[in-house]
Amino acid sequence: MKNTLLLCFAFCLSNEYSFAQASFSTIDSININNINASVLVHGDMWWNGNGSNYLHKCMYPNGSQKNISFAGALWMSAYDAGNQLHIAAQTYRQDGNDYWPGPLDASDTLTYATSYAWAKIWKVNLTDIDTFLTSPTHTTTNTPPSILTWPGKGNVNAQGNGGSPLTIITDMAPFVDLNGNGIYEPLLGEYPLIKGNQTLWWVFSDNGPVHSQTNGKPLGVEVHAMSYAFKRGSLIDNVVYYEYDMINKSAHNYINSRIGIWNDVEIGYALDDYIGFDSTLRMGIAYNGTNCDGCSAGNPTNSYGLNPPQCALTMIVLPGDVGTNYVPAGSFTTYENDFSILGNPSNDTQYNNYMRSKVSNGQSIASVYLNDTLPYPCGHHDSTEVINYVYPGDPSDTAAWSECACHLNAFDARFILSSNDFSFNSGTTQKFVFAMIVADSAGGCPATNFDKIKILADTAWVNYHQHASSVKNIVTNNALNIYPNPAHNQINIETSGITTGEETITFYNIIGQKLNVNITRLANERVADISNLPNGIYLVAYNNGTIQKTVKVIKE
Repeated sequence: MKNTLLLCFAFCLSNEYSFAQASFSTIDSININNINASVLVHGDMWWNGNGSNYLHKCMYPNGSQKNISFAGALWMSAYDAGNQLHIAAQTYRQDGNDYWPGPLDASDTLTYATSYAWAKIWKVNLTDIDTFLTSPTHTTTNTPPSILTWPGKGNVNAQGNGGSPLTIITDMAPFVDLNGNGIYEPLLGEYPLIKGNQTLWWVFSDNGPVHSQTNGKPLGVEVHAMSYAFKRGSLIDNVVYYEYDMINKSAHNYINSRIGIWNDVEIGYALDDYIGFDSTLRMGIAYNGTNCDGCSAGNPTNSYGLNPPQCALTMIVLPGDVGTNYVPAGSFTTYENDFSILGNPSNDTQYNNYMRSKVSNGQSIASVYLNDTLPYPCGHHDSTEVINYVYPGDPSDTAAWSECACHLNAFDARFILSSNDFSFNSGTTQKFVFAMIVADSAGGCPATNFDKIKILADTAWVNYHQHASSVKNIVTNNALNIYPNPAHNQINIETSGITTGEETITFYNIIGQKLNVNITRLANERVADISNLPNGIYLVAYNNGTIQKTVKVIKE
């Protein structure tokens, strides 16, 4: 359990409720692969949101009570044309909430009643869609609720918190639009447009009933959030993705905007952790200060013991990325669980400072961390040097600036990993994608390095940019994957792990006519050229004697 959550939760939460309407406890988890990671509807994640009933909610391995993070949340800040700071952040809710579930209305606000109705997380498994696609007809009774009530635009069956009916007249959760009319109609065979083997979708905004975490000016941003994971029996099973489509619904054209992720680090036992940074992968890393997690505290039940894992957050898509030209991260900072200049933020300016390579009082991280007259005398850099990232060295390099090489005391760490500055104009959307990754048995200081976690990060990046970014829905049967779906010019049929022998792959149109489709056979993949087919619905029949699978695919 955390040693302290700043102040007594019972007092703080009761204080919050005395001046504001209660927050929502809605929670669900991505739990399809080796990580079990929770999300909540107030922009926070990886815990249960209830300090008086603390439970681990970011567990590795899945099914254990060993945790790889205590809490996390989206942070964002920007300046308007008058140089006024706007900010939204979330931590433990002891001071309130900056984010509330639900979309903003035409006046850029979110009422408590609307927030109540949208205080839901929609969860879809790929198996739900597989089953749905095998049915020749769809009714309200045979359609899985996760598909029937999905909050797609115009869905007359959409349901929110507690079964609340939702009237959705704008684009919300993505879906496969078979007839192209822009309305989600599951009874006509349409289904959620998901990624991976399991997906969560929810929406939250920063101009709700109160804005009491930072007490700053809200931005008026609506966030469409999706988390998903793959189950492949490979390294990708140690990855969970998070995608945020952030819509500026205010009248402001923001400059010097930043987005980032705050993470209260916790690799098993909370008080023996270190953090580090890798600039190439825009990655904040949590690792153990010793090679035996929790041993100094008598091996508590949630500790990993010898050779603990490492956990990291890597920012895969940021505003400013163009093709394969990726902008650098803007800032990687840290703070401790106290109220010093290196401690917990308590107002909007301090939250903003931590997103901009500063400590809470506005001093640069170089001036505080990198000279011999102040705490943390390690690195011996010129204190006037512009430095955006703390601890960017690999712990195996004794000459690099890392907590391990500096022999610092392991502690209850937090970090903030942020983007660089970007413009965020009224009415525009910005995308932010990051992944949580876990490297098993990576070990702790002094005999550790970042080699394993970098391999995991490379896997997450490649899977997103070369595979997952084009995958709308992967149909899986044993080791057979057919993607993307919907498709444009080609369909990939992945047969990794299958002993193929004699196989046939046949395309049919919706009335059963066999089609002539050119198929290129590679080692573990078949590539079907559908560029000459008109847009529509097709059936792909795969047969190798032991696996027979017919899949409905869409060309658009």
